Amino acid sequence: MDRNKNGIIVRLSAGNIQEEKNSLPGKIAALIKSSINQSSINSKSLYSFYVIELNENDLTLPIEAKEFTKERFIHYLEDLDLRIAFYIRSKNSVISTDRSYRKKAKDENKKAGKLIENIEPKGFNIPLICHVGGAKGNRKKSMVEFCKFFDDLNKNTRDRICIINDDKPSLYSVKDLLSFTYVEKKIPIVFRTNSYKTNAGGLTYKESLFLASSTWAERDNPIIIYCPYDKDSTISQGDLNPYNLTIDIVYDNKIPEPVTFTAEAGGSDEYIFKGKL
Repeated sequence: MDRNKNGIIVRLSAGNIQEEKNSLPGKIAALIKSSINQSSINSKSLYSFYVIELNENDLTLPIEAKEFTKERFIHYLEDLDLRIAFYIRSKNSVISTDRSYRKKAKDENKKAGKLIENIEPKGFNIPLICHVGGAKGNRKKSMVEFCKFFDDLNKNTRDRICIINDDKPSLYSVKDLLSFTYVEKKIPIVFRTNSYKTNAGGLTYKESLFLASSTWAERDNPIIIYCPYDKDSTISQGDLNPYNLTIDIVYDNKIPEPVTFTAEAGGSDEYIFKGKL
């Protein structure tokens, strides 16, 4: 990709998606269609990136895709030039101390990888975003466990997995992920900010953005899920190009209304958060 895309997180539970009730690919295709229609009504410009959040209930649905559903994804990715990613937000963790939760989490990740195989046109790479999970008092040991799980995935899924940082100081910052999961397995890092101060592991906001972006050198555009909590955590156009990489910005639509992200007038090219926190 040679230009950045702006996008939003969308959730199957957020809307009443009636189409293909028993097919996860069909529900996702219908959700994207609905989101495109909504953004064309409410926004001055269409979003070009949709991150579909999947929870443990979503991943119980069948993942077989009918031919016309596959054609819709071809239309979205090729004709409309959209980018799509999946973000697993499950209560289950691949490094849980509970064996049943651990098995469920592993099955969910594998199923999400298979879902991508079922809908992805040739030549595309749909990212699969996930969390390492709980640290159990030892972040390094937990990351070792995650890397063992990563090695057990098939190559198609491994090539799409990327890891996102956590909010809590006891969990995983960009610095933690960079020092282990990236060094050991070259798993790209998605940098996420929130409407409150994010766990930065001793790094500044911009250092975290810079380091996370550098892990995508061999993949498509880096991804930032963006919701700055104050002026110091806003980003400028210059911040969007570390290592000459173009960064795709995803806005989390969980933020309270009204929220807009605009370029500041007068040529500052600074993206400012405007809304209730």
